[in-house]
Parts: sequence; C-alpha cells; structure tokens
Amino acid sequence: MNQTETMSPISLGIDFAKSGDPSKVHTWLEEGNSPNQYDSDGWTPLLWASARGHDAVVRLLVENPFEQADLAMAHRESGALAVHMAGQSGDVETAEILLSHRPEHLNAILNLNGHTVLLQAVFYGHLELTEMLLESGADTSITTARGLGPMELATQFQNQAMMDLLRPFDSPAEAKAAYYQTYLERIVPVIPEGEQEAQALADELVSTIEEGIKEAAQNPDAVAATLAKVAALVENRQADVNRLGGPLQQPALIVTATGNNGWPAIPAVAELRNRLARYLLDHGADPTLHEKHPMAVQTVIRAAVFNHLDILKMCAEVLSPQEMADAINEYPAVNGLTAMHDTVLRASMAGPDRFDGYVEQIRFFLAHGGRTDIEDFAGVTQRNIAESTANLTVRKRLLDVIDSVHRS
Repeated sequence: MNQTETMSPISLGIDFAKSGDPSKVHTWLEEGNSPNQYDSDGWTPLLWASARGHDAVVRLLVENPFEQADLAMAHRESGALAVHMAGQSGDVETAEILLSHRPEHLNAILNLNGHTVLLQAVFYGHLELTEMLLESGADTSITTARGLGPMELATQFQNQAMMDLLRPFDSPAEAKAAYYQTYLERIVPVIPEGEQEAQALADELVSTIEEGIKEAAQNPDAVAATLAKVAALVENRQADVNRLGGPLQQPALIVTATGNNGWPAIPAVAELRNRLARYLLDHGADPTLHEKHPMAVQTVIRAAVFNHLDILKMCAEVLSPQEMADAINEYPAVNGLTAMHDTVLRASMAGPDRFDGYVEQIRFFLAHGGRTDIEDFAGVTQRNIAESTANLTVRKRLLDVIDSVHRS
C-alpha cells in the first residue's frame, strides 16, 4: 500500500492543491470530496493553492461545478484569508481570481498583523501585485498592527522601487492615524479579574521602553533615564519582564528588538536597545516567548527582521545551542518565514548601508544551526529568496555566504 492510499481525503486534497496539479484536484472534487474542510493544521486546499500562487488550481476550486470553495474560510490559526495568502505568494492572477469573486476582500484585514493583501504585497516586496492592487483601488490608509501604512512599511525596509510605486497613491498621515486607532480598539485585550495591577505594570514597562527609544533618537540622555525607569519598574515595583503588555500584547524583550535604529543608525538608539536587551535577559526575559500581535513570533525572529545582531548574540548566550537553533528555524503560523527567511529577504532589498549587516547575520545564523532549505507558505526557501534577487551582485554575495557553510 503506497502513501497516497493511506492518506485521508482532505490530506489528499491539500497535497494536490499544494503541488499545483489541476487534473488531480478536479478528480478529487469529482469524487465528491469537499474543498470546504480543514486539515489538522487549519488549512484548506484553497488556502494552500493561494499561498503557492497556483492560479489554475485556485480558479478550479472557486469555479468548479461540484462544490465551490468558500473564500471566507480563513486559516484556522492565523485568521488569514485566501487573498492574504495570495499576497504572500505575489501571484497576480491568483489575486485577481479571488478578488473577482469577493471584491470586498480587497481591503479585508488580517487582524493578527493588521495586513490587507496590499500590505502583504508590500511586506514581501511584490511590485507587480502591488501595482495591480493600487490600480484596483486598495486603501493605503490602512496600517499594520504597528501603525505602518504601505509607504512606511516599504520605507522601513529601504525598498526604493516599492516606495516610488506607492508614492502617488499614499494617504495622508492623519488618515492612517485615525485608522490605526480603530484597529487598536478592535484588538484590546480582556484582562482577567485580579490581574489588573500586574497588567498595568507590564503595560507601563512596554510603554517606557517604546517612549525611551523614541526619545533617544533626539536626546542621548534618554539612554540612562530609560534604563533607570525600567530598573525601577522591574526591581522596585516587581514588573514581570515576561508578561505580555501594551496594546499589541508583547513581552518587553520583543518591544526592545522592534524597529530600526535610524538611517544612518543613531548611536544612542542602538546603545539603548542593546543595554535594555542585556538588562531584560539578565533579569529572566525569555527570548522564546511569543507576542500576540503583530506576528505572534518570538524575539529571535523579530530581531532578525531589523538586523539587531548584537541582541541575537545575547539571546544565544542564554539559550542552549538546540534552543537557539530551534528559534532560528521556527516556522511562524502567520507566514512560515523563519528568522533566516526574514534575514535573506531583507538583505535582498536593503540599501548598501544595511546589506553587510544582514550578511553578517546570515553567517551568525548558519553558525548556530540555521537552515536554508525550509519552505515558507509560498514554498520559497531561504536559498530561493537569494536565487531570485534581481541585483546580480547582491544575489552572488547572498549565495556565496549561504554556500560558505557547505564549503567550511
């Protein structure tokens, strides 16, 4: 008996959808199997076909005469719709098919990270899909869970081509701020009875770190002042460094590792982040603890996005080698992007002043068990990202460092 014969019907449908085989999907549907069911991981055939950009399978699933796939069935764990998955794959035809059947999904929100399909496309750097969505009237005032509109998201990652594409469609800052307030109101946490005081301390710890980092960009004196406030909260008032706090429900260490240090890097901001990370880790902060929003990830993945290599090295000091490798290779429920995926992706679009930092981070991850053969939801490995980089010089350097582990 072969493996196919032992698989459940939904597992077979998922397998056919992921592989992009319309004939097998058609036969599976013709045999009376429903596309509107989840597998044990919370996926439907349509979600996988959309994530992989298999437009022919997507069309078949939503238009077949047997039982049409329900476009409103979201990923059971992350809440992502098929259109959000299409934003990750970047396949224009897949997005067009989905939106032709559910045009209201153009601005549908993935509450976990606040993304629309447009924000997904910008995050992953898909220029052609972004252009199609903008021309279709996608709302550029909608922000991520961190309050970033499409333009701010592209700017954060130094994606100049994306910034140029978005600029004529950009919404006023006031519109983005107004929208963001509605998002925060939508995700406000419910605090159990008796935990209000502990939660208030966690919220204050998070806000102190956030405000301190902002102030350090303008005033170097904010470094010492912020560290003193954090120490008072933790040591005098017993704030729990591992309690999720703030509107996004994040641990203090993730808040510390979130955001860049400026362009060019502002020394006081970099110093404060590093000293805060060291303090929190010395006082029991867990680098493997997950946030609730925006990505439900841990510190290693978040620090990787922003190339905070010093913080990553600190995490490696408090985690065992296996724990560090597991954190680097963790497969997030929101997109399947490991810390190495994020590193290679950001390196592929970073400006010249940031590129070398990401290259060093790739070396660090490889030395600590990072893999380059893990597929994200779209079926893209870390190595695939490097191989598809348009800039030939950047592509060669990325592949050279990725291959260096095999030569050593």
